[in-house]
Amino acid sequence: MTLSPCRSTSIPRIATALAIVLTLAVLLTAPAPAAAQSSDTVPPLLEPLSHGRQLDLPELDSTVPSPAQVLGYSLGTRFTHHLRILDYLDRLAEASPRVTLWHYGATYEGRPLTLVAISSPSNIEHLEEIRAQHLKLADPRGLDADERARLTAETPVVVWLAYGVHGNESSSAEAAMAAAYALAAAGGDWPARLEHTVVLIDPLVNPDGRERYVSAYEQRRGRLPNPNADSAEHWEPWPGGRQNHYLVDLNRDWSWASQIETRQRLAAYERWEPQVFVDYHEMFAESTYFFPPSADPVNPYLDQRTVGWLDVFGRANAAAFDRQGWPYFKAESFDLFYPGYGDAYPTFRGAVGMTYEMAGHGRAGLVMELRDGTLLTLADRIARHTTTSLSTVRTAAENRQKLLEDFVAARADAAAASGPAYLWPGDAPEAGALAGLLVRHGIEVGRLKGPTRLAARELTADPDGRPAERSFPEGTYVVATSQPLGNLVRTLLDRSTRIDDAYLERQRRRLERNVGTEFYDITAWSLPLAYNLDAWVVPAPPAGLGVVPVAAGSAHAPSGLAADEGDQGGDGVGYLVAPAGLDGYRFVASLLRAGIELRVAFDGFELQGTSYPAGTVFIPRLGNEDGTQESTGGASRLAERVDRLARAAGVEAEVAATFYTGRGVSLGSDLVPRVAPPRIGVLSGPGVSPTSFGFLWHLLDRQVELAHSRLDVDRLGGVDLSDFDVLVLPNGWGYGAALTGETADEIVRWVKEGGVLVAVGGAYRWLQQHDLTGVEEWKPAEEKGAGKGDGEGGAAHKVDENSLAQRPIQTPGAIVATELTPEHPLALGVSSAPPVLVTGHTVLLPTGDPQVDVLRVVEEDPILAGVAWPEAVDRLSGSLLASFERQGRGAVVLFAQEPDFRLFWRGTAPLFLNAVIYGPTMSGGGGYGRQR
Repeated sequence: MTLSPCRSTSIPRIATALAIVLTLAVLLTAPAPAAAQSSDTVPPLLEPLSHGRQLDLPELDSTVPSPAQVLGYSLGTRFTHHLRILDYLDRLAEASPRVTLWHYGATYEGRPLTLVAISSPSNIEHLEEIRAQHLKLADPRGLDADERARLTAETPVVVWLAYGVHGNESSSAEAAMAAAYALAAAGGDWPARLEHTVVLIDPLVNPDGRERYVSAYEQRRGRLPNPNADSAEHWEPWPGGRQNHYLVDLNRDWSWASQIETRQRLAAYERWEPQVFVDYHEMFAESTYFFPPSADPVNPYLDQRTVGWLDVFGRANAAAFDRQGWPYFKAESFDLFYPGYGDAYPTFRGAVGMTYEMAGHGRAGLVMELRDGTLLTLADRIARHTTTSLSTVRTAAENRQKLLEDFVAARADAAAASGPAYLWPGDAPEAGALAGLLVRHGIEVGRLKGPTRLAARELTADPDGRPAERSFPEGTYVVATSQPLGNLVRTLLDRSTRIDDAYLERQRRRLERNVGTEFYDITAWSLPLAYNLDAWVVPAPPAGLGVVPVAAGSAHAPSGLAADEGDQGGDGVGYLVAPAGLDGYRFVASLLRAGIELRVAFDGFELQGTSYPAGTVFIPRLGNEDGTQESTGGASRLAERVDRLARAAGVEAEVAATFYTGRGVSLGSDLVPRVAPPRIGVLSGPGVSPTSFGFLWHLLDRQVELAHSRLDVDRLGGVDLSDFDVLVLPNGWGYGAALTGETADEIVRWVKEGGVLVAVGGAYRWLQQHDLTGVEEWKPAEEKGAGKGDGEGGAAHKVDENSLAQRPIQTPGAIVATELTPEHPLALGVSSAPPVLVTGHTVLLPTGDPQVDVLRVVEEDPILAGVAWPEAVDRLSGSLLASFERQGRGAVVLFAQEPDFRLFWRGTAPLFLNAVIYGPTMSGGGGYGRQR
């Protein structure tokens, strides 16, 4: 055989290792012996995983089919595709009375999402009854003491094991089959454990990403897997398999529920409310294995009883690993702070949420040589994840009643706590969207029955400040923390979640030593700020507050054509739709798809006693082919179409009886120009951030449904740019290598001739290199020194590059207050300056031109929430966040930060959508109108 040479490893040693794996693969595809395996031998299924050591495995029933028997190969010798995983689990359910499964949804690419339930045969027969008991425990407000005690004494504990949320962390889905087999075939004392336990296995959380990874790996490897870490099979082609179809990280989406997989999983989770939840991952290949206790910081809103269980499960996993001699670590990484992870989110619901991380990640493949010369195999990785799977179930079974008692107590205490309530106006853009998201989580949301006076403080005010009496109108949304999910309410809606001072001081010292801080994710995420909503906190809401509960699907205000349309002369001169957040843009996109002519007001006006802001859409009767009334009388076809599209988008349309306005621009003004359907191209490919592209792609394709084309960055040179009005460059640092020579020249020429180029984050560098922006980046000042021959001012020379004044400073996701140029066309429909989430270290400087500087960080006290070091705050104060620059007959729009970060930062998304939908209209010569 031919093998590529590897560092510090002889070819014979590698060949021998591979030969052993492949020999076992052949031997272990044979059916298992008829008799059950003895408890003191290693079952054939897992022999390649044991590497000579005995795993903590029970006696196994040979009548239950192993993965090797069904798949035709032993686990660890190749990757298993999603459908084959489901094939095996189907066979397992057919053969074992302990197993049943069902599909709880499907991915964007149509692959089923599956849950496998494993328990005693009796529990499987009564699974719905057990589930109903769990839902009673999840809301203990309806239980008296006797019923609560009876249920916690009798009900099985539910353990949910979730594998493969990141598609390129490939061992976990294989371990799901091994764990399912072991539990289904387990003898010894396992049948008794399963009498007290229901195990829910989600074998593959992200099938689309895994299939992308596995297919790419198989296409790039040869006859034998190559352990050389430089071999192509160990490097994923863009975009990799980590994310889902839309390249969104599902492990960071739990709280925001932007993806279909997350939404369906939340619904399945709420049907069960488990007591233990484990999220199986992989980390970099040179690491070992991680399990909790978690690292600091721990979110202070988590129930401490629940957090205390991390040590119990950690010690049990440690004992199992110690028996094998496997190394591991705890509490050094992977914190429990950000609420969007698959460990923190379940913990907010009262479960013991945990992340288990095995070395491997997207590079490990089937076998990879590590720096110390040892080999890391897929079999190694499966063995460890299988071991913690069984250890976790065993520990939960042994602690069943106490786990249930603490689960119930955590939710009961939250419901009984006299915590604050949060309010926001019911008629603001995105108000209903926020309410709908909370309802999706099972959070109780209400609306005031009538005008109510309450003592409240603004969400952005000093939390120690004194609340003031104010009146809230009917329909105001209200969310109290006195409910079973009150801890989740607090962390999602509060302005800021506190981080321990000692942790911050430790990070400060690391920063000063230039060794990097340990923040694992963003440090702020307040949803009212993300949705750009004015919100208030009522520290002590009165008992009996008049509130109407909001049911699922009913968070939005009434939509469609206003009911009094017939009183205003049928169609009048057309229809008006005021800005309504993303719903409004979805409505505009539907008009464009339907071929209905529309115009947009670049300034505000008053008509028929109603004020309409800039960004209001006008649909004229004249110019739309079916705008006349039918001969039978009644509403015209245009009215019917507008009504149907408005209802579908969740917006309200009003009849405009006349072009004559009482104040502001007239509807026939040049400042209410026609909007032509924009021809949009979004760049993707090597050098482009997959997640940044994914955010923008999903926003256009799913949230707004705006027609666009996905363009490969490395073949843009072959694209006729005259076919596009708008090009979008997502965040990325590789444009300098991808867009060069004639391609770069053609883009510059296209912009000068009328194209609109929208750039995000790191794409700024490419604009600067090609003189398409006058915006400059913050750079450290050079000191002046009076040395020999320096002249009058002294020669400039650099100071210590390790000093904080001279080097980039990372901001780990802090929320900043902003100021907006409200009359700027890019700000259409944005009624107030939206808070912005700042990450990274790039800081752009304002130009001082109000026609260019659209959105800036405020100068004084800019940090609303989260962590930002004083030196970073100094740089961020007054910095530029969004700009609009005319370039010839075209324009360049720049966003310093993601305008739709993780698809939940909705407050700045309108600025981006204005750029891509109305940008060609803004940049047209002779006023705002652009003729084509």
